[in-house]
Amino acid sequence: MSEERPPNARPARLGKAKGVIVRPMIDWFTSTFGQRGLEELAAAIDPRWATELVLDGPALGIAPGGWYDERLASEIAARIIAIASTRMTEAEALHAIGTVTVDRSLGRISRAVVEWFASPDTAAISAQLSWRLFHSTGWISASVAGSAMHAVGIWGAPGEKWCAVVGACSVRVLELTGLEDVRIDRHTCSGGARSCEMTVRWSSR
Repeated sequence: MSEERPPNARPARLGKAKGVIVRPMIDWFTSTFGQRGLEELAAAIDPRWATELVLDGPALGIAPGGWYDERLASEIAARIIAIASTRMTEAEALHAIGTVTVDRSLGRISRAVVEWFASPDTAAISAQLSWRLFHSTGWISASVAGSAMHAVGIWGAPGEKWCAVVGACSVRVLELTGLEDVRIDRHTCSGGARSCEMTVRWSSR
């Protein structure tokens, strides 16, 4: 995979996200804030998504193996973070969501492989392959320089908070490679109009 933006890249059409990266954040929210929190979340979601969800069901009816509109995933992320941020910091909520999403989507065996064999460089090289496992459209390119990874992506999904969840997942992947003090140093979200960029840094060994 090229580490540079593909030539003549255009904004991606709105695609779908796999449920295995959407459901974990709902499960985390429910385990943290209980059934009452889930009811608050269901009430906050835009009614236009009512036919896509089971608002009174477990995890709002999101199935790990299903594919869902990226705009719906973005809506859920925005509502979860807005509600969670009234009880904790946004950074704490994002870190928890990134952790549970990566750990669940990788599974026990794949997580062990990352922990034992992956490095920041391999994470960067495999960024696009990993992306397309969970998103039907879009691209992401990453490169490592020193104790930082710079990523550029375009995927057409509106919503800064859903984009921030992607960043939180990147932090978790790098944590699994054994890095310490991994954090988002800079994040620029276009809201789906053009490419988004982020720089992730960690402590030097």
